[in-house]
Amino acid sequence: MLTYKTKLIFGYKISKKAQAEMIGLVVIVIMITLGMLFLAKFALQEEPAKKIFTRKGLAYSTMSAVMKTELECIEPFDVDTQELEVQDILLEDCAKYKKPNSGGSSDYPCNGYSNSCDFLEAELTELLSKTLGVWQKDYVFSSIIVDGTTEKELVLVDSGGCGYSSERDSSGLFPIYVSDVGLVESVLYICE
Repeated sequence: MLTYKTKLIFGYKISKKAQAEMIGLVVIVIMITLGMLFLAKFALQEEPAKKIFTRKGLAYSTMSAVMKTELECIEPFDVDTQELEVQDILLEDCAKYKKPNSGGSSDYPCNGYSNSCDFLEAELTELLSKTLGVWQKDYVFSSIIVDGTTEKELVLVDSGGCGYSSERDSSGLFPIYVSDVGLVESVLYICE
């Protein structure tokens, strides 16, 4: 005959103390399982700070390289080619060409383009598509003239995916001062 402290479950005698221990073990197993699920969730998730840092670094280094890049320019009626740096020559010439009341003359009509702005935009489109585009990154390169409160666009290269992206980081501004024109600010945005 069974005492009041034990019961017969599936043919086994189990005391109340044993039942409490079993419930405790089940609770511990459930807590460990939940802990492992949270750990797996956070371990598999990419850290947003690391992702932002990487995107900002990529934007800055790409922009720095673009500004120092020398592009090959073949002027009309000229047999020789010239290597023209984006920042110091082409952007300055483009700014002078697009300046209001400038008369629209460009010192560097390269590779069949009538002015340095069109040439620069075409070359940067190709350059960025062969780097950031191959890496499947969306991007926007923009160069503007800032004159007081007005801004005028010089060059815009847009891969088409940054407009609605919430994950967007910039290279920061790369400003240059162009005499008789004003400040030219260039920036590269990379999006995911």
